[in-house]
Amino acid sequence: MHLKSAIRRSFKKLRESFMPAHAKVLPLHLGAPSYVGDALCSWNKNMAWMNEPRFKKAYDLGMDTGHRFSGSTMTGHDIHLEWRVHTCCWAASHALHLEGDLVECGVNTGIMSRAICDYIDFNSTGRDFYLFDTYLGIPEEQMNKAEIESGRGKQNAKHYGDCFETAKKNFSAYPRAHLVRGKVPETLTEVKIEKVAYLCIDMNIVYPEIAAMEFFWDKLVPGALIVLDDYGWIGHYLQKEAIDEFLAPRNVKALTLPTGQGLIIKP
Repeated sequence: MHLKSAIRRSFKKLRESFMPAHAKVLPLHLGAPSYVGDALCSWNKNMAWMNEPRFKKAYDLGMDTGHRFSGSTMTGHDIHLEWRVHTCCWAASHALHLEGDLVECGVNTGIMSRAICDYIDFNSTGRDFYLFDTYLGIPEEQMNKAEIESGRGKQNAKHYGDCFETAKKNFSAYPRAHLVRGKVPETLTEVKIEKVAYLCIDMNIVYPEIAAMEFFWDKLVPGALIVLDDYGWIGHYLQKEAIDEFLAPRNVKALTLPTGQGLIIKP
């Protein structure tokens, strides 16, 4: 059975099951999806950005960082995070119109940040990119009870390992990309960062993510973008709740993206 045909039939049945009555006047047959990947299926979208040579080159470099992620429907090193990488590249490009450096908390081998460096021609920007990670996986001692019970710690054996030397090699062409090894928040004060224009947070558990938000919030310049990699994923609802609680007294809301990411604009 042709994969796209099967996907199309499955999603047609799904739409018919959940579509509100007033929406059933819309045509159900939309043809093959324009994008399928990363738990996201989309129809009738302009996907020209995926074929942009600049993006394709950056994306391939990100995928070729030596990560250990895989899935039953994925082959090779490409785990099809195109739309997530596209979001981060766009946000980092926006940051170039602002004062400040770039920061990522939760780097692993550097899929997102390596793609960004190529996409924005980082060496020509005159900025610093601070890359915080244990480079050993998720610190189990920082997990709360619910995170432990959800099996978050099992991700270490499946997806993570000592990748520090791999990450160093991946960013060796970028003298101002600084790998800061250790646990957040302890490592945040090891380097001097005054202004931040782009912040990506992807640490998979609540404690270090909120600590990073608290540390960087006042350093983020007006208009700076924060990309939260786990914000919209059901399995990471504790992180979403914690982020929302952090933002509430600041009268700021995060935008949930179809990619599962969250996006915040610093007022």
